[in-house]
Amino acid sequence: MKLTYIALIAAALVAGGCNKYLDVKPKGKLIPSEVADFDHLLDNTNIVQWSFLDNNTGCSLAYLTDNTELSEGLGKVSYLANNHPNIDRYYAYIFRQPYKNPAVSDYYWDWGTYRSAAYFNNVIDGVNSVRTPANDLYARQVIAQALVGRAWNYLNTTLVYGPVYRPGGDNSAKTIPYVTSSDTGEPVPGLSTQEEVFKRLLQDLHAALADIPVTTNYPSRPNKTATQAILAHYHLFTRNYDSVAYYANLAWTAGGGASKVLYDYNLFSWKEPANIVNSAINATDANFSLPVNKEMAFYRNADPGTGRSSSSYPSTELLDLFDKTNDLRYQYFFLSAPGYKTTYNNVTYDDGDRIQYYRGAKGLLTSGLTFPEILLLRAEGYARTNRLNEALADLNTLRRYRYKTGTPQLAEGAYTQDQVIGLVLDERRRELPIGHIKRFLDLKRLALDAGKPWAKTSITHKLGETTYQADINSNAFILPIANPVLRYNPGWGVPLDTRPY
Repeated sequence: MKLTYIALIAAALVAGGCNKYLDVKPKGKLIPSEVADFDHLLDNTNIVQWSFLDNNTGCSLAYLTDNTELSEGLGKVSYLANNHPNIDRYYAYIFRQPYKNPAVSDYYWDWGTYRSAAYFNNVIDGVNSVRTPANDLYARQVIAQALVGRAWNYLNTTLVYGPVYRPGGDNSAKTIPYVTSSDTGEPVPGLSTQEEVFKRLLQDLHAALADIPVTTNYPSRPNKTATQAILAHYHLFTRNYDSVAYYANLAWTAGGGASKVLYDYNLFSWKEPANIVNSAINATDANFSLPVNKEMAFYRNADPGTGRSSSSYPSTELLDLFDKTNDLRYQYFFLSAPGYKTTYNNVTYDDGDRIQYYRGAKGLLTSGLTFPEILLLRAEGYARTNRLNEALADLNTLRRYRYKTGTPQLAEGAYTQDQVIGLVLDERRRELPIGHIKRFLDLKRLALDAGKPWAKTSITHKLGETTYQADINSNAFILPIANPVLRYNPGWGVPLDTRPY
């Protein structure tokens, strides 16, 4: 029987989830029997903890991008000479393939996408099995949340393990299995093409939208606003920018206004002004570092350490995007601190003081969606459809909450369409986490804008005096499926990865 790791662990996941949330059954048997039993599975932490994170909560995908850089000491000693447990980050930075050991389990695939999918599929199938006219509304709401969570996972996964979607182009590349059954006895489906995955994603999201509750008990569980935001994000890749603007507008409007869903950084202060590297921030409420903060629309764990000397630094290019005087994100999250220093083989590597990224230490990061990102999604939709004044208004709204009071606003009528798109994309890059998956996916989709100033065809990294380069539209930006999964699924026709590691 052909089983992937996902299928192999699915039964254990159900048992583990039930053990946490359901009453103990006779003789240790854990048998969900009501909609509420399955509903509780959607609160399991395994759903949110490992989305494209390694065993040390980092993300090597960030090291493929233009947001990060390694010093010679970090690369040659901390990662390579010390045989760092997450050396795939270093291999990604120098574009040395395979980045991960193809012979062992892949955290992104096993712990992230398909372990979560096992929960979602068990919820969907389980709720359907106990559904009655009396509980139908509740059942449909729970199924809708599971559909959205699964769709979000599969959207990211197909774009990581496959090429970017090309609207109107060739999307026949096979990427991932679109697993929808919780029955471990069923054969695992074949790999879907990128076209098939995108079609099914849209069907699942629209099916969920009809039943998704307006509010949920925690931001890890998608509500209607999050679903609309995910649809806007989805259409960034279909390049249906009118749909991006439409769904982002619905999601943003549901927030109730900027003051309700944005923190005003002008009202922040340091708790320990004399020691800002170690200081917490006095925000305007106690939730700033929690998933329930008011900017959160859809929560998933993110890489909190990229950009600090234990792993990497923010790239010079990224730092140069900031108004270092007026942008309060720079002043609160980009702080000077001692960099990496060591002596190895009688050679001393000393990075001195370096600007490092402390947002993961000072405030909450998410690989999901925030209201600032939703506003920028709407701005990009407006800019791409030539609604320039509306795009600039959205940018100015965010800037009022992120820049020092008195910073001049962006003037209407002063920019071409390409300039406004560029302004939106620069603001997006400043606002989103520098690590994790966001910039990686943006680089892939923006590469389709050939000839535009924001579109890159390749990424160049330096390590000491050595330069490394890789094309974005290449296998360097596509992860392969690990051999343990391929061995269980020879019918997929994908040869094992025999490259030396």
